[in-house]
Amino acid sequence: MSVSIVYRYFHGGHHDHFYTTNAAEIGTTTHGQAGNAGFVSEGESFTVFNHHHHGLVPIYRYNHAGNHDHFYSTNAAEIGATNPGQSGNHGYTCEGILGYISPHEFPGAIAVYRYYHPHHHDHFYTTNAAEIGTTHHGQTGNNGYQSEGILGYAYPAQHNVLPVHRYFHAGHHDHFYTTNAGEIGTTTHGQSGNHGYTCEGMAFHIFSHHHHGLVPVYRYYHPGHHDHFYTSNAAEIGTTTHGQTGNAGFQCEGVLGYVSPTEFFGSIPIYRYNQAAQHNHFYTSNAAEIGVTQHGQSGNHGYTCEGVLGYVLPVEFFGSLPVY
Repeated sequence: MSVSIVYRYFHGGHHDHFYTTNAAEIGTTTHGQAGNAGFVSEGESFTVFNHHHHGLVPIYRYNHAGNHDHFYSTNAAEIGATNPGQSGNHGYTCEGILGYISPHEFPGAIAVYRYYHPHHHDHFYTTNAAEIGTTHHGQTGNNGYQSEGILGYAYPAQHNVLPVHRYFHAGHHDHFYTTNAGEIGTTTHGQSGNHGYTCEGMAFHIFSHHHHGLVPVYRYYHPGHHDHFYTSNAAEIGTTTHGQTGNAGFQCEGVLGYVSPTEFFGSIPIYRYNQAAQHNHFYTSNAAEIGVTQHGQSGNHGYTCEGVLGYVLPVEFFGSLPVY
């Protein structure tokens, strides 16, 4: 599963907002720069899924040539046409599908609000409700735009995810995970860095900010066992205060990032393992490394499965997205 950024443009003369995943249509993605057909870039707006999956619906794209209005809807009955070039209700012609979106909230997603300016015949879509100042259906907000509810739920264009780098200290038998590569000083696989840790590459991506449906992954360290431990269940250690020591002698080192406790569109699990004899906790999205995924089951290298840390997005998901 992959997503694409939806770019937003505005034609001042026609009072028309235009949204597309194909930046070549206008020829620029630079905010404030004018491109083809008189449209000026207003930057990145949100993302859409590139293909249909269970739980997603298409966003149909329409154009009213007389009113110079581009219109986007997940309700095909509004216009009554879904084939490119087909004319439908209210003088709109179908221009195909912009992409796919969820009609319901899901982890990491934000709402895409829909507005309409009756005087300019302009439909406007944004993830920033403050631009218009209202989200109440039928209410008029800033600049004469009326709220028409929510188009759907999507990932923000500047999707706040970070790669989690994985390191190993052979002497301490300790796996260490961080989004801050500066802690060890290298991201090159096999290269040794600070404190005796060797890079084992990128483990997975993690959400860097809290969104609906996400929970924090707390990072702990046991100085006596030289063991880094990560959990989304703060009750296991009993403290979330940085520097404070909790259960079993683990000290809190803050939050690694955020994960979903449940599966969602395109997500993959992060499996959690423990090598009790060597006090070594291990986390991976590649179950083949240990060979078991059932809680309590023993696998490769003496590791026992402790279940799933949480669900995140796979690396392939970011092929068309910048990672911040």
